[in-house]
Order: sequence, then C-alpha cells, then structure tokens
Amino acid sequence: MMFQILCAVLSATSLFLTLLVYYSLKRITMYEEIILQINDKIEYVNAQLKLIDEKGTFQADDEVGFFFQELKEIGKLLDNLFEEVEDASSKEEEKKEE
Repeated sequence: MMFQILCAVLSATSLFLTLLVYYSLKRITMYEEIILQINDKIEYVNAQLKLIDEKGTFQADDEVGFFFQELKEIGKLLDNLFEEVEDASSKEEEKKEE
C-alpha cells in the first residue's frame, strides 16, 4: 500500500515537473525569437543609416553621431547575447589537431 502511494506521488511530481520544463522552454524559445527579430531590425536600420550617410557627415555630427554610436552598441550587445552553437564533431576535430 505504501509503495503504491509513493509511486502515485512520484508520478504526479514527475508529470508536474515535465510540464513545467516544457512550458518554460516554450517561453524561452519565444523570447529568443523576439530578441533575434529585434537584432535583425537593428542591423537593417544600421545598414540603411550607413547607406543614407555615405559621406559620414551625419555620423561625425555630435547629436546624430550619438545615435549612430548607440545603435552600433546595441547591435554588438545583441550579437554577444547568444552563444554560437558548435557541433560535437568540430570540437573533436579541434582536440585532435592539438
């Protein structure tokens, strides 16, 4: 009798934890996609600003140059936010080369 109660409690706990992990990963993936979209938009805006300011006159200006500089910094922060995913085979090749 005690074994059945213990199994039921452990089953309920494992089911709860599995659902918790599933929904957490789903939410993290959603936030990651949003951040990547923001990063893509910032890169696009930065490219368009560089295209508009071919001579660099706006970028050299103090007030507008501040905007250019801050946009670059935000892009760098978002680029460094996610780590590069490496294959296990590439890690093994690096170890063999050493």
